[in-house]
Amino acid sequence: MAAGPSNKKFKPNLETTVLDRRVDELQSHTNELEKRVKTVVQYYENNEGPTDGAHNESARSNKMQEFMQQFREILRQIMKRKWAFPFLKPVNPEALHLHDYYEIIKKPMDLGTIVNRMEAKEESRRYKNVTDICADVRLVFSNAMLYNEPTSHAYMMAQELSSQFEKLWYPLSLKVVEEEGRQEEVEIQEARIEKLAQDTDKEIMELSRQLEELKRHVKQRCRKMSYEEKYMLVENMGRLSVENVNKAAEIIAKYYPDLDASTGDVDLDLNSLSEDGQWRLYHFVKNALKQQEREQNAKMGNASYKKKK
Repeated sequence: MAAGPSNKKFKPNLETTVLDRRVDELQSHTNELEKRVKTVVQYYENNEGPTDGAHNESARSNKMQEFMQQFREILRQIMKRKWAFPFLKPVNPEALHLHDYYEIIKKPMDLGTIVNRMEAKEESRRYKNVTDICADVRLVFSNAMLYNEPTSHAYMMAQELSSQFEKLWYPLSLKVVEEEGRQEEVEIQEARIEKLAQDTDKEIMELSRQLEELKRHVKQRCRKMSYEEKYMLVENMGRLSVENVNKAAEIIAKYYPDLDASTGDVDLDLNSLSEDGQWRLYHFVKNALKQQEREQNAKMGNASYKKKK
């Protein structure tokens, strides 16, 4: 094939090696996404199925109802104590002439109000958990000790009832803390899985976009080389160093088994190479020329530096 002078730049398709590397990267990413999807699916199959999810939720609800029932018994025992009567109903500041009561006590509370809220028909009024009920019981006694002098009967009665309540509550509190900790772990796990599912969905969409882009590049790479590109290939092969010519010959031999380069000059017919062989040779020549140019510039730079010295 004849080769004449040309001022056109060497512009091949997207590098074969770049495409291959990109395919490997996308395949690796796909494998990772498949693992994530499997994790999400397995989690929901184990925890959110038509029976398991409902069963787990029912079990948690039954456990909390059990705690509520046990707390009612504790509260019943406290309210039966002989010193409990001042705390069974809301404080009436006007009847007791406690003019500064609401200035000191910001959140009044009594045992009767707690019981009413526990048994309220409206779900919005009922306590959501045992820990909140416990906090209000403690508030009853802390309010009394805050408002009354330590030497007063009200203070001492509240202090004694508070001590008795804590002794009764302690064994149940251990169970409640354990169950709440278990529920918190479940909620954290569910939140993590949900975020993983959302992130994976976004990455799958992005991967689909990248795959479409890759398809376009692959189609371009697989097209037949034009006459102009073949001309440029032959022209640029004439600019290769001896070392790179030998490497190019190895590539040609791989795709052109009948070629005998040992006889000296070879009149290469590019049409005898497969399309893949043509492009691989094209990309090799392009990269080799770039490398030669970098080496040449480096030598010129060193020579200039020595001359200045």
